[in-house]
Amino acid sequence: GMASKAGQVLGKLAKVAIGAA
Repeated sequence: GMASKAGQVLGKLAKVAIGAA
């Protein structure tokens, strides 16, 4: 659903942020 989609997007952004940190 929408919540799981948002969770996937947030997880992806978090991964990118960690990679950039």
